[in-house]
Amino acid sequence: MFAAKGWAYYSVNLFFWAKLGAFTLVGLLSIAPTVEFICWRKAISGNPGFSPAPHVIRNVRRVLFAEAILFAFIPAFAAAMARGYGSLSH
Repeated sequence: MFAAKGWAYYSVNLFFWAKLGAFTLVGLLSIAPTVEFICWRKAISGNPGFSPAPHVIRNVRRVLFAEAILFAFIPAFAAAMARGYGSLSH
């Protein structure tokens, strides 16, 4: 709405919506690992010998890897937008 090119430009740009979607997905995906890290910190403070289960670590790593891949697309989508790609209206 208050961006350099205005809402009319961004609202019809596919790369804008892809960037917004990727950003949202990264944010949503980060919830699960954050909750796990908080639980692990509490468990370690109560029991210094605590170690998370291997399958839980594997799941957290998978989510973090997915986040990293999606995060890499955000600047790519921004670059495509800056070059004028993705506009539905010509």
